Amino acid sequence: MDDFGSPERCRRRSILIEWFLKRGGYKICIVVFLCSGILFGSVIFSAASGRAESTTDANVDMAAPSGMLFVGERLEYEVSYSIFSLGTVKVEIVDTAQRNGATVFRAKAFMDSYGGVPFVNLHWVFYSEIDPHFYSHFFSGVDNKDSNNVPYSNYSFDYHRDRVFVERGIRQQHDSTVKTSDTISCPYQDGLSLFYYARGNVHSNEPENIPTFVNEKKVNTYINFTNKKTSAEIDAVKYPVEAIEFDGRADFVGIFGLTGGFSGWFSNDDAAVPIVAKMKVILGSIRLELVKWNRPGWVPPRAHED
Repeated sequence: MDDFGSPERCRRRSILIEWFLKRGGYKICIVVFLCSGILFGSVIFSAASGRAESTTDANVDMAAPSGMLFVGERLEYEVSYSIFSLGTVKVEIVDTAQRNGATVFRAKAFMDSYGGVPFVNLHWVFYSEIDPHFYSHFFSGVDNKDSNNVPYSNYSFDYHRDRVFVERGIRQQHDSTVKTSDTISCPYQDGLSLFYYARGNVHSNEPENIPTFVNEKKVNTYINFTNKKTSAEIDAVKYPVEAIEFDGRADFVGIFGLTGGFSGWFSNDDAAVPIVAKMKVILGSIRLELVKWNRPGWVPPRAHED
């Protein structure tokens, strides 16, 4: 990671990208990075989002009863396809707040493509308010690619009224705002809260069909929780990490050449930190790999030798 901008690495990457693009690979490149966020919950097919409702901050260094939701946690992943490094996904829990009488954890995700990747210029910010049971109460995000044209979408889940309220538009064009609502009959996930829901339930051994609100539509995300213990290897840790493996299918990503299938390896401890995730595409798979983290007291668990 540190030598990403070195002349030699840039030269090698330019040669590989030129070869790749000659074979129409730029289409796959764009699709891969667009879809990579689904693995860690970033909603990427909607024009995302705007301003969250102001809330009252609480003390930092606070964990949910499960121990997984932890204020101050920051995780960074590198997105890659085949031999190409495309960008980063960063997720963090900022603080806690109150919404509709419930305590929520405020989470953010940042998705950025590297500057040296042709045809890809992606800079998204996502925000979610998640209760201790890992359900979404509010979602927003923003596409920061063009500061003069910033699309946004907000989802506000009102479980007392069994409705989700949607607002979308362009920040610079107030007359472009569209407000709609839809009925809901159970707690829902947004794209970012789904990241934490998977972490909170990874030790389960029951498959789940999870109601998810994406792109202003009610869809489902199927996750096959198996509590299967295995190991995962990444460059940032010098030993195999003990992990829990699972797989699943996102109904809302079955486009642009995607199969919709994904798999993940989360640390086998209370933190359930995602170590590696993969999503299948027609010509291989997208990979997200943990490269940096900040979670006080957390050390990746070492896999036991057979």
